[in-house]
Amino acid sequence: MIHRVEVQVLVLLLIASLVGMVARRLRLPYTLALVVAGLALSFMKLDALKGLGLTPDLLLLLFLPPLLFEAAYHLPLEDLRHNSAHIGLLAVLGVLASLGLTALFAFGGINATGLNSSFGWPHAFLLGATIAATDPISVLALFKEMGAPKRLYQVVEGESLVNDGVAVVAFAIVAAIFGVSTSHPSGSLGDSSAIAVFAVTTFIKTGVGGVLIGGAVGALVSVLTRQIDDHLIEITLTTLVAWGSFLVAEQVHVSGVLSTVAAGVVMGSFGKHYGMSASTRIAVHDFWQYMGFLSNSFIFLLIGLELEPRALVSHAAAIIIAFVSVVAARAIVIYTGVPLADRLAVPLPKRWRHLLVWAGLRGSLSMVLVLGLPVSFPGRQLLIDMVFGVVAISLFLQGLTMEPLMTALGIRDGTGLATSLAYERDRGHAIACRRVVNEADHLLEQGLLDEATHRWLRGWYDAEHNRAAQQARKLAGVTAQPECLLEGARTLAAIEREAVAIAVRAGVISDNAGGELLSEVDRRMDELDRAAHEGEERLVEVVGTLYPPPDKVAPTIRSPADEETSSS
Repeated sequence: MIHRVEVQVLVLLLIASLVGMVARRLRLPYTLALVVAGLALSFMKLDALKGLGLTPDLLLLLFLPPLLFEAAYHLPLEDLRHNSAHIGLLAVLGVLASLGLTALFAFGGINATGLNSSFGWPHAFLLGATIAATDPISVLALFKEMGAPKRLYQVVEGESLVNDGVAVVAFAIVAAIFGVSTSHPSGSLGDSSAIAVFAVTTFIKTGVGGVLIGGAVGALVSVLTRQIDDHLIEITLTTLVAWGSFLVAEQVHVSGVLSTVAAGVVMGSFGKHYGMSASTRIAVHDFWQYMGFLSNSFIFLLIGLELEPRALVSHAAAIIIAFVSVVAARAIVIYTGVPLADRLAVPLPKRWRHLLVWAGLRGSLSMVLVLGLPVSFPGRQLLIDMVFGVVAISLFLQGLTMEPLMTALGIRDGTGLATSLAYERDRGHAIACRRVVNEADHLLEQGLLDEATHRWLRGWYDAEHNRAAQQARKLAGVTAQPECLLEGARTLAAIEREAVAIAVRAGVISDNAGGELLSEVDRRMDELDRAAHEGEERLVEVVGTLYPPPDKVAPTIRSPADEETSSS
């Protein structure tokens, strides 16, 4: 017997697939297209989708864990460590500062204009808490498409991962302080010193506790995966880690969000290298990419279904004040906080600060937090409309103007994007043709391909390979890109590690010799990673030191200074 839930899931999957195809063809941000589709569905009033909405349990227990785990799994711990100063400041201090500043601006703006006399400090701080976390999924997808600098992508992604957990904890504290939480007796937090102690202890306990539990779960399963070599079982174990770390943390009243993030980082940075074979790593990677796509699809479709245009229009003035407050608070945090973090780490380019301000989109977590307010709380509906309105403006206004802003700031221009895509297309075609030619020769030797067919098809693929390879070389120029050298070195180092491991297992070389060779490979990779975070000029220097090319074929390595000279 078919039930309503099965039909709803199938309808959403079909819509997500169609929207994905249309968005790709029209070159629109996929997540924004999903919101529009969800909004259209809310007007259509389909009988199959009746009763479907974005609830706190649906997001926090079903969609959020895989989304967090997928992002954390693919974010190396080394990248987090190198950007820890900027990520920590933006995701922890930045969220708290943004919360307070948003509350201050919103309270002042709404009361100064006389829009709502009942909008008090509890409403202002709850608004600030629900809207404090960024959700730049659309921005990150656009960063990938536009070829944004890797470090900029890492900072924005790291901030969005960590600040979700910080925002959930901050919201719980604010709700308890103003008596809209059942976790503490009413009136027990009336004293200012008691409030301060409660806030600090709760923040430390839930945050640190969540990280410790997630790290422990991730490390335990990483050790367990080393005992087996079955990609189906190991995928299942990572699934248990994603949801299990969240549920265990919530059960002991610490941050499930931070627990899942910590577990994902441990599994992605340690577990997959320590306990998984190469084929298993590929299978796990593909599975979690799909889970991330699935979670994003459902979340943003449900956001569109939840938006109520009439309610947003009726509170348009308050929503605009709230949105301006959010952006102003974000700007203060970025323009004052990033320079402080620059003193503790390799500085970010100054022009990135403008993009970081505008990249602070708000999303699904804000909507779920505000929906979690008690129904009896006065002004709940106004807060819901304001938060939903801010999310809608953020997704559409900021999301759709991100690409022009990147172009205006010179972080990535349209010409560079077109050249990059053309180069990658030709290079990929050349690689594929070369693989086909080699396989055709192999089939001919085995007698599985006759000589006439082999000669005909091989000739075509040979010609295609030569054409694509020549065009790729033309687009790449005679200079070597530092990022290409870095990725090439990493790829070949992985092959080098695997070859050494095979030699040790076969008894060709001893464990000690193998350990020394692997340590040497790891040393080179560590130096390259450190250099990459110190800037392209340093990367060029280190690549030349670690991989001195033969004099006869020594390539010219393009440095930032060369690019500035050529452009001028």
